[in-house]
Amino acid sequence: MLSRFLLRQIFSFIRRARPTYRLRVTYCDGSSTDCWEDGGAPAVEPEVEIVFKSAHAERHAAIEFYAGLFDGYIAGEVDILGEAALTKLTQIGREAFSAQDPTWLNRLIGRNPVVHVKQILQERRQDGKDLAQAKQNAIFHYGHDPRFFEYLLGDTVGYSEGHWPLGTETLNQAKHNHYDRIARKLKLEPGLKVLEVGSGWGYLPMLMAERYGAEVTVYNPVPRQNEYMRARFERHGLAEKIRLIEADHRDIATEAGVYDRYVSIGVYEHVGMTGYDDWVGSIAAALKPGGIGVLSTTTKMVKEMTEYLTLKYIFPGGHLPSLPLTLEAMDRHGLTLCDVENLWPHYQRTVKCWLDNLERHWPEIQALDPTAFDERFRRIWTMYLGGTVEAFRSGLDLHHLVFVKGREAALHNDARDAGDEVAALPEAEINFFK
Repeated sequence: MLSRFLLRQIFSFIRRARPTYRLRVTYCDGSSTDCWEDGGAPAVEPEVEIVFKSAHAERHAAIEFYAGLFDGYIAGEVDILGEAALTKLTQIGREAFSAQDPTWLNRLIGRNPVVHVKQILQERRQDGKDLAQAKQNAIFHYGHDPRFFEYLLGDTVGYSEGHWPLGTETLNQAKHNHYDRIARKLKLEPGLKVLEVGSGWGYLPMLMAERYGAEVTVYNPVPRQNEYMRARFERHGLAEKIRLIEADHRDIATEAGVYDRYVSIGVYEHVGMTGYDDWVGSIAAALKPGGIGVLSTTTKMVKEMTEYLTLKYIFPGGHLPSLPLTLEAMDRHGLTLCDVENLWPHYQRTVKCWLDNLERHWPEIQALDPTAFDERFRRIWTMYLGGTVEAFRSGLDLHHLVFVKGREAALHNDARDAGDEVAALPEAEINFFK
């Protein structure tokens, strides 16, 4: 069978790359390939095992390799077994196919022509330049039952990095540390007008309004999130203190020069490859001269197409922004950078917690709606979270950018002390706004 022959050649190549973890591949006829040096020793067991359950899955993987393999996994035609199997398999792939001096097989796997064409077409079809498409993209990922995100993310329902200084023991502590740290970077004072774009489920605006006395406005395009936030604000007596507008970031231009502060956490990644200037321009329009902003975003150093499986299953229309191109756009729009901090280890640890929560709470999540939260959903999110853990290890960054509107304003905004470490609060002393 040609497809099985091709797969054996690919996995033999992986074996020669001496991967960190022992990988076994079992085909639908019961035969197998062991991808480690002592693979024939009967006492040695694999740490990761790929099990093809059909000839169709083998053909799909032979044609599109990693994309076909994970398509088969999500469809239930391939099993990937072992502790933290998805994270380990992603690392094995990166070790084998990311050589500095790539062979023809490295190049073919890394730029599979079939997948590349699909990637181009998908990115164009999902591009968020169109407002209706941008909203549809956001709803695809964030429009699930909020109770799912409560199980996944913890009491803050905060879908972003935590901050883990010494003494931080729980995800809830780390997330509170993070949001309070963002508030301090903004140098908040009572009465300041703060704009947050894409607040998710509302923890940060509540913290800024209650603890710091800020007048907070939230722009968020996802109806189900907004319903959740309104109920949450009402429950904590903050409905009159936080203004919630269901709109896109580009609609901010109607309030030009209104805000003293700007913040957005983990939303810039949804703007897309063509959205750099629209996004940064909206920030510049919203802020008053001298206004301070914090942008938290995962980043890469180069601008490149978004990974195909991410677009297909996780973040339609998404894009991991290039840090240099983002800084260039900020400069074009009169935003002066004051501080850059890379916190990727904190985000990686946070994602590991989310993956643990998904596995631990899967029975409760599935019981919410067995039709929506089925095995396919579980496999998609396991792939996403497991792959993200490895992505941070191998080069994905998480940057906090602190900036001011106008160059002269930077003379009066010393951001260097904004990120000072503080002792982690015991969980019992943290108001989680449950």
